[in-house]
Amino acid sequence: MKTNCVTMKKILLSFVFLLGIIAIPHSFSLAQETELALLLNEINARQDSYPKHESWKATVVNTTTKMDKNWQPKEVTVVKKILTVVNQEQTEEVLEVLETKKGVTKDITKKYIEKAKKQKEKAQKKKLQGKKEDNGRSFTLSSEEMYPFSQEKRENYYFSKLEDSFFEGRPVYLLQSKAKTKDEKLWEGTYYIDQNTFDVLKLEIKPSKNPKYVKEFEFEMSFQVLPEGYHVPEKVRMKINGGIFIKRIRMVVEGEYSEYEMIDPEENGI
Repeated sequence: MKTNCVTMKKILLSFVFLLGIIAIPHSFSLAQETELALLLNEINARQDSYPKHESWKATVVNTTTKMDKNWQPKEVTVVKKILTVVNQEQTEEVLEVLETKKGVTKDITKKYIEKAKKQKEKAQKKKLQGKKEDNGRSFTLSSEEMYPFSQEKRENYYFSKLEDSFFEGRPVYLLQSKAKTKDEKLWEGTYYIDQNTFDVLKLEIKPSKNPKYVKEFEFEMSFQVLPEGYHVPEKVRMKINGGIFIKRIRMVVEGEYSEYEMIDPEENGI
């Protein structure tokens, strides 16, 4: 009888020990999920704290590199301009446009301005006629689409925290988002989060589902926080590979933003 009691105690102890082993990973996973949720809350709160900047201007240098089928540069166009945004309406003052083909660089500023003017007039005419510019989705990305950190947006994504890293000498958290449902309006990728301020310093994202006729569309953007507290783009890079048959688009578009100025439309008579 005594032997049976001892055996039973051993079995119970083994069972309790086994339950403990099973519970440890579960507790560890729960702690990770809690930590991740708190981090997402901090990032979202930081984004909500930025002052709004619907009207501003900046100096922008855009470099568009058209690629051949082997992804080797065949034409490079560099546009320097002053971009003005007033309540999401954009206007630009083109300062200089340089085009490089077959190793030869020439100034095409006048030609570029004339072409842009004609395109704008054509677009306005179509708008008045009630016609759409394109049937497909354009290569644009709003700030609403870029960030998945709000409570409402989080429901559409799985999040994971990668190993901590550095960005431009600053310690960052690396967060990865993955869309639960493949949709061209849901963007997924990696976010570089400042460990001290919870600012998004950089993102590398792409559509969870490519739009029609698009094979690749990768988007990168780095940010800076101005002394006044505004969170603004600093560098942008897009890789585009799409189209059908002879209308194939292979290009890399890069932009650098500097000399920001926040403007008041009423004070400036806009």
